[in-house]
Amino acid sequence: MTPLTIKESPTSTGIALEVAGDLDYTSAPQLRQAAHTTVLSSGRRLTMDLGGLEFCDSSGITALIAVRNHAVSAGAEVLLVAVPAHLRRLLDLTGLDQVFDMRESP
Repeated sequence: MTPLTIKESPTSTGIALEVAGDLDYTSAPQLRQAAHTTVLSSGRRLTMDLGGLEFCDSSGITALIAVRNHAVSAGAEVLLVAVPAHLRRLLDLTGLDQVFDMRESP
């Protein structure tokens, strides 16, 4: 098990969260908390770099949805970048690829 790390940094379009490690039942609240403490404003973007994500279970998927909902309620958009193949497959299978904007790079 790899501990979850989340690094926040400003971007020209808003805020970026670099998420690495295992996103699971024990660490999902950490991602939710990080998103809720991030200052989001209307018209800005929350970019989530998932390139370092090694594992994601259903609790992690739920946390990603919660982060998206939080950003949308603030009027911000969400962009997932560098989504690992294992997570992209889960998002495709669940139809969430239609909910999240995903790109290879910002």
